[in-house]
Amino acid sequence: MPPRLLVLAAALAVWPVLSLASAPAADAHPFGPPQTAEVSADGDRVVVQWRFGATDDISYLAAALGALPPERVLLDGVVLYEDGDDERLRTDAAFDDYLLQHVTATRAGEPCTGEVAGTDDLVDQGVRLGFACAAGSGAVDVTIDLLTDLHPAYRTLATGPGGQRAVYAADDPRHAWDLDLAAAGGDDLRTSAVLQLGGVLGGLAVLGALVAAGLARHRRRA
Repeated sequence: MPPRLLVLAAALAVWPVLSLASAPAADAHPFGPPQTAEVSADGDRVVVQWRFGATDDISYLAAALGALPPERVLLDGVVLYEDGDDERLRTDAAFDDYLLQHVTATRAGEPCTGEVAGTDDLVDQGVRLGFACAAGSGAVDVTIDLLTDLHPAYRTLATGPGGQRAVYAADDPRHAWDLDLAAAGGDDLRTSAVLQLGGVLGGLAVLGALVAAGLARHRRRA
C-alpha cells in the first residue's frame, strides 16, 4: 500500500468512526492527509470552517480553476505547491463561486443563504463560510463536496457541537448537524462552573467556621 494511502487509512481508523482539462486527474493528492471541517453555530448563522489537507491541494484546485498556468501541471496530473499559490487562488474570481457551489446548507428543506466569510489564510485556516437559515430549530443539513469533483478519493473529516463527527465523501456528501447542542453545551459549562464555584465557596465557609470555633475554644481556655 502506498505511504500516502496508509496516512489516509490511519486517519480514518482513528476517527470515531472542474477536472483538469490539460492533464489527467492526480493520483497522489487524494491519498494524502484528509481535509477537515468544523461545523458550528454563531447566533442564528451556521458556520463551516474548512481546511485543506495539504498545500499541494491548494495548488491543485488553483490549477483546476485556471488560476495557475497550464505548465505547472506535471505529466501525471500532480501540481506541486509554490509560494504564492494560495494568494493566486484566494484572489481568483472563480474561487468564491466554487466554494458556494460545493458547500451548502439547508434547514427543513429550505436552502440557507451562504457567503464566503474568510479566505485570508488558506494554508493554516482554510476557508470560512457562513449561512443564514430560516428561523427555527432542528438539524441543519450541510453538504460538502469540495475537491471530490476533482477526484472521488478526497475526504473531509468534520466535527460539530457535542462531539458530533462525520466523514464527507464523494458518495456521501451530506450530513445533518444538531446545532442546538452548542447552546446546550454552553449551558452545561456555565452550570458546571457555578457548581464548582459554589463548592469552593462552601468549602471556604466551612473552613472559616472551623477556624473561628478553634479560636473561640483557645480564648476560653486562656
